[in-house]
Amino acid sequence: MSNTPLPHLCNREFVCEIETLRERNVLLLLVDGTAIFGRIGRICDCVISIVPPIGITGLNLVQLLPPNTSLGTTLFVSQILVDLCDVAHVVEGPFLTSPLTPVVAATADSSAAQSTARTTSAPVTIRPQRELLDELCDLDGQNLGITTLGGWTILGVLGEVDDCVSLISSATTAFPPLFVIGAVTILGPAFPAGIIVLFGTFRVWSNLKALTQVLLP
Repeated sequence: MSNTPLPHLCNREFVCEIETLRERNVLLLLVDGTAIFGRIGRICDCVISIVPPIGITGLNLVQLLPPNTSLGTTLFVSQILVDLCDVAHVVEGPFLTSPLTPVVAATADSSAAQSTARTTSAPVTIRPQRELLDELCDLDGQNLGITTLGGWTILGVLGEVDDCVSLISSATTAFPPLFVIGAVTILGPAFPAGIIVLFGTFRVWSNLKALTQVLLP
């Protein structure tokens, strides 16, 4: 993994978590702001193959959204090869439709996102140093958000934090507005509305070597 263009983001523990999700439908969020929806195929060294998802009505190709939403198009391809060190988050759960064609919850619209951005006192963005990770470890079981490279913000309940990998699941609070009870909320540059809300038993594994902020409600 030392030959990757982003060697400082190499995280073998994160790769081990991804390997447990082989053959499952996932949403990948990359450090450049790209979103990919498909199924994890083979993993060879530091390259992951994303192939078409299974059980998704009307979708038999891999779906890709670049961070530039002004392009106004979604790319559909048969396979995508991704350097694992470019992956900031992996979202797994009971997908019935593509999350890249989302239905946004009424309490989590784009105007709410703008309002929260104005009223929430965001932490200073810093490198993912040991001190920030230590602070995050102390917040196990709390509703919070994390922001990473790529402009992704994940909101929900923090579970286990281990070896620079975190697990976030559905929130148990509706305050502030972007937290939705029973759902994981994801903000990012690739989404047409800037936000998606995933209700159900969704889980987000994050590469904390890409961590920039921790957000507390």
